[in-house]
Amino acid sequence: MKSILKTYPVVSTLTFICLFLGILTSIYGNAMYDLLAFHSKPVYYWQYMSGTLMHGSKGAPLWFLWVHLFLNGLMILPFGGLLERKRGSKHVLVIFVTATVVSSIAFHLLTLGQKIQATGISAVGYAFITGGVMLLLNIWKEFSCTVKLFYLFLILLSSLMLLPMITGWISTFLHLSGIASYLLLLSSATALRKMLKASVDSS
Repeated sequence: MKSILKTYPVVSTLTFICLFLGILTSIYGNAMYDLLAFHSKPVYYWQYMSGTLMHGSKGAPLWFLWVHLFLNGLMILPFGGLLERKRGSKHVLVIFVTATVVSSIAFHLLTLGQKIQATGISAVGYAFITGGVMLLLNIWKEFSCTVKLFYLFLILLSSLMLLPMITGWISTFLHLSGIASYLLLLSSATALRKMLKASVDSS
């Protein structure tokens, strides 16, 4: 356990928080959604961000919460873990914060004038997948056939979950916001490196 926390501190912490909130939501039900879910008309300031770590839906059966959490775990753990191991914890933390902020903005723009709640870390998961796929292209030969098939299955599954007929239009746009957040980070980092290089060269 200590080695996992040391190697994957960000991904491990996110996983434990999601699990802990899942257990609390299983016990206290709708009160947890009222307190922590994304709200299109937030009552508390933390509701702009806290919905990322919640799962399930107000009024939905309990099994939906754990299926939702399990599916998101299939993105967070394999792809987030890969990024944290290869790129570092700071890199993963920046992705998490950026994807959370971008998805929150997207949610409030999409639900303007409506009264809707939402939950899930899937936008962060899609940001991890985007970065993970780019990384996989460079290290694909390192993996066994079984691991390659596992990642291909996850990529296929996550692609299907982008379809609005499966998850709904709001979820699709929120998932896309996660992809966009990673691409935004990547382009910003590239532009910054070019600026620093030009500054060094000119001096």
